[in-house]
Amino acid sequence: MPQPQPIAALGATLLALLTACSPAGAPSGRGTSGPRTAAELAQGVVDAMGGRAALEGIETIVRKGSGTRTRMGQIPETGGVDPTGELKGVTETIDLANGRAAFDYDIVNGGFMQHRTEVFTSFEGKPVGWATGPGRPDIVTSPNGIFSWATQNSPELLLRRNVITVALAAAATAAATEPVERREFGGKTTLYASAELPSGEAVDLYVDPTTSLLDGFVTLDTETMLGDVEARYILSNYRADRGLVLPYSVRIVKQGRPYASIDYSSISINDPAALEIFAIPDDAIDQAREVVATDGSWAPLAWNEVAPKVYHAVGYSHNSLVVEFPTFVFVVEAPYTEAQSLTLARRIGEEIGKPIRYVAPTHPHYDHTGGIRALAALGATVLVAAGHEAELRGIVEAPHTNPPDELARREAAGEDVGEIEVFSGMKRIEEGDQSVELYEVDTIPHVKPKVLAYVPSTRVLFQSDLFFGGPSPDATALYEAVRARNLRVETIVGGHGATWPYSQLEGAVNDDPQ
Repeated sequence: MPQPQPIAALGATLLALLTACSPAGAPSGRGTSGPRTAAELAQGVVDAMGGRAALEGIETIVRKGSGTRTRMGQIPETGGVDPTGELKGVTETIDLANGRAAFDYDIVNGGFMQHRTEVFTSFEGKPVGWATGPGRPDIVTSPNGIFSWATQNSPELLLRRNVITVALAAAATAAATEPVERREFGGKTTLYASAELPSGEAVDLYVDPTTSLLDGFVTLDTETMLGDVEARYILSNYRADRGLVLPYSVRIVKQGRPYASIDYSSISINDPAALEIFAIPDDAIDQAREVVATDGSWAPLAWNEVAPKVYHAVGYSHNSLVVEFPTFVFVVEAPYTEAQSLTLARRIGEEIGKPIRYVAPTHPHYDHTGGIRALAALGATVLVAAGHEAELRGIVEAPHTNPPDELARREAAGEDVGEIEVFSGMKRIEEGDQSVELYEVDTIPHVKPKVLAYVPSTRVLFQSDLFFGGPSPDATALYEAVRARNLRVETIVGGHGATWPYSQLEGAVNDDPQ
């Protein structure tokens, strides 16, 4: 028969039972009982990944693999589904010691394939970006001139959103007084706490209660086109190697929709050869000096007169048409990036000395809309075809706070900025003897609708993505659209590439065997 227990022993037993049966949503302690506080949870993550010393000893990390980019901004028609791009031969290089990061990869989207390199680096102590691709020169820009179709819109985000930076920052900033909670993440119950990144950004941590490894984290990303979005980084397939435990699969969800994913085949640490990609190529050093000398936004931009008071502003990849009116300037196609738009604005000031009153984008593909907000910041009215309103209004009006761009800064300061003006079918802007006609065309395969811009005084037509000097379905559709509107075109100016006589389009279409 069991003997009666002393009161003290009964109390100890009851306390143990209460501790073991702590309420759901509040893990009961460290060790076998789990972490009690955010600080303990974050330290557990660092320990599970190999320990603070091991993680702090990582100066460079190179991750190679393949994946997808779901949000490429290449819809075929208004309201259409954005096709998923395949990421192949991806190399992500993160230089944690020096604050640099780089993408090198192939992007495949249907019949489109391109090898691209985008690098966030430094020159003479200042941040710059450099990029290159097949058939294109090496170029250097200010950091807001980098555009990427890899797993992020810019390689700079690799520095702020990688698991090593997040884990170490969480261990350093998670509160010792914040209790750990149980929350759902990725379809499973995880341990939750909050912390702060080195940039001062808040981050939510979701930790596997069994392994103490990060299942993922959530924070606010500011995308060039999407603006401020909740970004969920889902981590899985952890592997142990040389004392480190790192995730080999990353899924990124933004605005509640898949954004990008990647599965790594290899991860290497502190490889001296990794630093080679951050060296600016010799043929782009002069551009790097321009970025530093400008001490602001700068991108390479050539200025070519194609007709009296009509100019072709030629960038690294994407070009604009600049039309001079008696008292203002009209820009067709916002350039590739904010840096290119602000560089274009300075160049217009130097060459023409008149304000930019209008900017007209030809279609809502991301590689043609990255500079719209910058020109709106300078006061330009954004002329938007009715068929593009939803997409382009979302780009222009989305909040941008992390970090703010030029438009967000000027709005916060209470300055006057440009607004959106919507037109349907056709829009004509005229002053004195100068005019620009915008046509909303629904018959071009590249994207429906598509905007063509025509300058009657010089018979110049501006188009993007449709004609590159030879036959194609888009070239045929462009030719038919011109004929249907009885436009007397003599010169075709490209949003990509050069200028061509209209006779070359006629020849390409008429000689096309299809």
